[in-house]
Amino acid sequence: MTTPPNDDWTDLTRTWTDRPVASPRLDPDMLRTVRRRDFMARLNFVGELAGGAATVGVVLWATLARDLPWTLALAAMGFVGFALAATLWSRRGDPGLLTGTPEDVVLSAIAQARTGYRWAWAGVATSLAGFVFVTVLAGLSPTGSVTLNTLLMLGGFLLICIGLYLMHARRCRRRMAAHSATLQALREEPATEP
Repeated sequence: MTTPPNDDWTDLTRTWTDRPVASPRLDPDMLRTVRRRDFMARLNFVGELAGGAATVGVVLWATLARDLPWTLALAAMGFVGFALAATLWSRRGDPGLLTGTPEDVVLSAIAQARTGYRWAWAGVATSLAGFVFVTVLAGLSPTGSVTLNTLLMLGGFLLICIGLYLMHARRCRRRMAAHSATLQALREEPATEP
């Protein structure tokens, strides 16, 4: 989810307040931004679900056709199940795209920011679970194929991922605050007939 050039929605507030009409026109740039974010979030969601399903398929294939030990298969399935549950949790309560009025657009933007915030925290939790999974994998591996260097490199990579998720969460929290202030301003400014 990217930040548009004008993330404080002042143009939308102006659209609502400058022209005293019953149903103001919506700014096409803002609508495009909200629609793009909606499309990207849905694409990401489908990708995460498809990736989880593909991983389950590979683990089952490796277990049945390549004699992967069941302990490793169960550990992998536990991690995949956790990641899929986190993905589903992050999307709960998504109202979909609302574009009927300026207020609907702001409500959609707030919902998108809230979903992005949850997605970021789900990413942090999944990154930590991934490290736990690889550590368990190292302990269960009969050949000792997961070395300390591998764990350290993976740990460093996951720390970078966690940092990026936390930056995304902070950005989404700022968006929620800005959009909530805009929504409050829209609701306080009465729209009148021309």
